[in-house]
Amino acid sequence: MDRDRRGDSTSETTPPLDDQPTPQIGEPTTSAPAGVTAYLDDIIAVLVPADHPEVAQALATGALQYRDGRPPLPENATPKDTFDLVRDFDAFDLSKVTDWANLPNTTPAESPLGSEILEQIRNAIDWEHEQTLLYDQYGNAFETPAALDSYLSEHDDLQLVLAVGYHLSGSTE
Repeated sequence: MDRDRRGDSTSETTPPLDDQPTPQIGEPTTSAPAGVTAYLDDIIAVLVPADHPEVAQALATGALQYRDGRPPLPENATPKDTFDLVRDFDAFDLSKVTDWANLPNTTPAESPLGSEILEQIRNAIDWEHEQTLLYDQYGNAFETPAALDSYLSEHDDLQLVLAVGYHLSGSTE
């Protein structure tokens, strides 16, 4: 997420927001199939009602495969190639792609860490445009802050599952 997508001023008087996720766009990763290059796009998250982190990760995996706004798929690619859960990310150190060097795989949304991460994601979303950073357990992007608040109030035991999203580029493009 860059500063312009968040709608922040880029004037010299505004200090950088170090607590916001800032993945480097354009760094290729090796997790794509032959003939496809996957470029880091953004940190994405899914809110899943689940009692156990592994259950939440399984449900989030399905949601991310069929999420709203998923990048187009070149030939030889599958929806699974458009993301890696943080726990599966193939970089040795996540700090190579974000200033959130110690992102958890999954955290309860109501925990102090979960609340902090969710608030940072909420603040990074440009709610005036289609957002593709935060999803429910079915892969539906939250369209408004009110829709997110309603979801949060309707579900207990929400887990926040984090992933690294990719933009895919095929050799024929």
